[in-house]
Order: sequence, then C-alpha cells, then structure tokens
Amino acid sequence: MAINKEFPILEHDPDGKPISDAAGYAIYKSKRRVVKRAIFTYFTEVVDQLERQLKLNQAFRLRTEGHRPRVYEMLDESGEFVYVLPMPLGAPQAARMMEILAGNGVEKFMVCGGCGTFDNEKTKDHVLVPVAAVRDEGTSYHYLPPSREIEINPVVLKVIEETLKSEGVTYVPVKTWTTDASFRSTENKVKTRKAEGCSVVEMECSAFYSVAKAKKLLCGQLLYAGDHVTQDGWDYRDWHNRTEKRIGLFDLAVKCLMKL
Repeated sequence: MAINKEFPILEHDPDGKPISDAAGYAIYKSKRRVVKRAIFTYFTEVVDQLERQLKLNQAFRLRTEGHRPRVYEMLDESGEFVYVLPMPLGAPQAARMMEILAGNGVEKFMVCGGCGTFDNEKTKDHVLVPVAAVRDEGTSYHYLPPSREIEINPVVLKVIEETLKSEGVTYVPVKTWTTDASFRSTENKVKTRKAEGCSVVEMECSAFYSVAKAKKLLCGQLLYAGDHVTQDGWDYRDWHNRTEKRIGLFDLAVKCLMKL
C-alpha cells in the first residue's frame, strides 16, 4: 500500500508490521513475577527519596544505547508490585518506554509530571488532569492517523476523577499543548494554542495517549503548574524545588494507578 504524502510525518502506516518489536527486549523474561502496572514520573528526586526510605528497589535497567533508564519495583499497600520509572523528557522516550514495558506485560500506566501554564488563575495550586492534548510532536503520528488532538480514554478519566474526589483533592481538567521544542514556544504559537483552549504546555502527553490507544493500553496523567508561560515572557517560579507538591502528586498518581 502506497503511503507517500507531501510531508513524511503524515505517512501513517496502519497495517505495517514493525520490523523490530519491543517485546524483544528479553531482559525481563527471567523476572520472577509479572507486573501489570507502572508509574512514569519526571520527579527524579521523589524516586531517590523513596529509594533512600527503602520503599522501592531497583529491579533492572532498560537495555538501550546511551543512558539506561532505571526501573524500580514498589510494593503497594494492596500487596501488588508496580514498576516505577523516572523518565527522560520528550515524546520519543515516552513512547519507547511505554512500548518496552507493555511488550513485557504492563497494561496500565499513570504518569505524573509538571507543565508550563498559560492561565495561572485557572491552574494555580491545583492538580491538573489532561483530558485532551494538541499533537504538536512527531511521535504520535507513527501510532495514529493525523489529527489535531488526542483525548484521554474515558474509562481512565472516570477512574482518575473518582479517585481524586474520594481523596478530597481539587482538580482541574485541562487541554494541553504537547510540543517537541521547548525553546520554540513563540508568541504567535502561545496565542494560537490559548485560542484553541490550551491551558498548559508539556512534551509528552499526546504521545502517551496515542501509544495507549494504538496498543489498547490504559494510561492517564496528572500534572501540576510549574513555570508560567505568557506571550510577554517566561517565569521559572523555582518549580523544581516544590518538593511537597511533587511528592503529593506522585502519591495521587499511585492511588489512581491502583484503581485502573
């Protein structure tokens, strides 16, 4: 079947069989137990703290070129083991890590991280639940046909909302702008994304949701507003040092994961 388009990113191949498969990363096949759930987090200091507290243990490292990501095992209060993976930034790595773990038995994922906000009043101090993402990255187009947005699986959204309500947590549903280029958030692009309803910006959500949909996995995400992005400039707001907020969001993500 001819897939040639004017632009390569639009050459979606729905029937094509991948030449290499993530399940071929066989280092997991000697594992003693099957793990069905995983949490991906961008809060490496939270993972380090949990390791110091002996609440999780490194299980293995992913076999890959360059930096080899650590994968930890954590025993949940229910007695079930889950994987915890401190993540590198970017949509390609998001898809790669999800593919490899899914290829070795993981079916349910939760992601927790930070984002830039366009609307400080709407997002300030709240847990943010991305319900839709503008696909301004390249990875998702290798998994789903071209479209402007991808939405969260409604089954996952219901679980997240019920879990947060049961925990008494105030949350805000948001549309996010997922971009590959953190230093190309131009004035015109910010204006355009705000006009189509985006409240925040990050670098992975649309890839996570697209891979999950294509592979029939469950995946949700929780975010918090870190830096403030406006058409006039950028405010860092010391967001990497908001340790209490980040620990709390990780704990909530685990609770949501265990209800999936």
